[in-house]
Amino acid sequence: MSRPVKTQTFKIGKVNIWQGKRDGWCDDPKRMDVLEMGIPDGCDFKTLWTIVHEAMHAEQIPDKYLDQERDASYYVALLIWRLDWRKQND
Repeated sequence: MSRPVKTQTFKIGKVNIWQGKRDGWCDDPKRMDVLEMGIPDGCDFKTLWTIVHEAMHAEQIPDKYLDQERDASYYVALLIWRLDWRKQND
C-alpha cells in the first residue's frame, strides 16, 4: 500500500482509504490525528464484506455489533451481493 486511493468522510471524520492485499482495518479517532482505513483489493464477497465492516466501524457502530463471526456487516454485504453488486476491475 503506497498511497491512499480515496478519501471519505464518515462520522469519525475524513478518512484516507488505502487498498491492498491486507485484511481490513480502521483507525480509532481517539488514538490517531490522521485517520486511515485499509481495505483489501479484490472483487469477491469477502472484499465487499470487509469494506462494509470497516465503513461501519468508521460510522462508530459499537464493536459488540461488528466483531462477531457473522455480524451486521455480513448481512448488509450479503444483501448487496445478492442484488448483483460486483466491483469492476480496472
